[in-house]
Amino acid sequence: MDPITVNKLLSVADGIETHRCGESQLSLDTFHEIVESQGRVKRLERRVQDILRVFVAAKWLTHSDENPCVLGLTENYQTFIHAWDSGAQLLPMNEGLRNYPPYASFLDCLRDKEKISIPKRQETDRRTDLGRSLKDEYGITFVAFDTFRTWAVAVGHAYCSPFGDNLYWGGEWDAARPSLEDFKNVCIESYHQAEKTSGYANLGRLAHYVCQKLQISFQAFEMKLNQFVENCPGEIRLAPATIRREVSKRFPIISIRPRKEILRERLAAELLGGKSHQPEWLERRYLEDGMRVNGKLVKLIQWEVAK
Repeated sequence: MDPITVNKLLSVADGIETHRCGESQLSLDTFHEIVESQGRVKRLERRVQDILRVFVAAKWLTHSDENPCVLGLTENYQTFIHAWDSGAQLLPMNEGLRNYPPYASFLDCLRDKEKISIPKRQETDRRTDLGRSLKDEYGITFVAFDTFRTWAVAVGHAYCSPFGDNLYWGGEWDAARPSLEDFKNVCIESYHQAEKTSGYANLGRLAHYVCQKLQISFQAFEMKLNQFVENCPGEIRLAPATIRREVSKRFPIISIRPRKEILRERLAAELLGGKSHQPEWLERRYLEDGMRVNGKLVKLIQWEVAK
C-alpha cells in the first residue's frame, strides 16, 4: 500500500477539521465529500478507500465493521492536529506520522543508512536497484520512499541536500540534543569552511554543513540557532541582507506551514469576497534566504571567535 502525498494528507486532515465541529466522530459520507471536494478525481470511490486505508493504518481514524458508516478520530490524530495548529511543534507532528507503519520503516531505513543517494529519473538501473533493496530490506516500495522523503523533510526528520540528490537522516534532535556546546563547535568548524563575503558567511550554506555533521534537519538548525542567540549573546553577528550576492532559487527548502496561517489567509480571502482560498500547504524557502531568528529572516552570519 503506497502512501498519499503530504499535500493530500494535510488537505484531507484540514477538511476533517472543517467538518467535524469539535466532534470525535465523522461519518463515512462526510469523508467521501471531503475527498470529492478537492478537485476532479478519477475513480473517486477507489481514491476514497485508498486515503481511508492510509488514515486508518496511521491510527488517525478507526473504522469498525460493526458501524461502518462512522469513523472515529483517535488521540494520535488529535495530537497531530494540535501540533499542526500551533505551528511550531514539529516533534509531535513527527510522532503523529511515525504511527504509519510504512513510514516508520522508511525512518528505520534512513537512520540505518544515514545517507541515501537518490537516482535521477533517467538512471533507471540505479532506481531499480534502490527499489529492490528497499523492498527486500524494509518492505517499502520506491514510490513510497519517494513520497516519504517529502514527509520527512517537511517535518524535520530528514535533511535533503540542496546541492545534490542525497537524503540524510536528521531525526535525532529536540530541545536538548544536540547540546549548545556541540552545536557551537560544529558551527565554528563549518564557518571556517564556508565561503565569506565582506567577513560574512551565508547562513543557509553554514546550515548545510552543520546539518550533515550533526545529522539534524534545517528546522532543527533553526531552533538551535535561536537557542544559541538567546543563551550566548554577542558571540555572533547576523545580517538580514546579502552583501553583493544574488539569492539563488536553485536550492529549495520545504516545511509544513502552520495551519493557523492557512486559516488566517482563508478568513482574509472570505472577508475580501474573493475566490475560494487555495491553501499552500508547504512553505518553500531557499537555502540562501537564510533562517528565522527572533522572528526575523536573517541571511548572513559572522562568527566573532573566528576572527
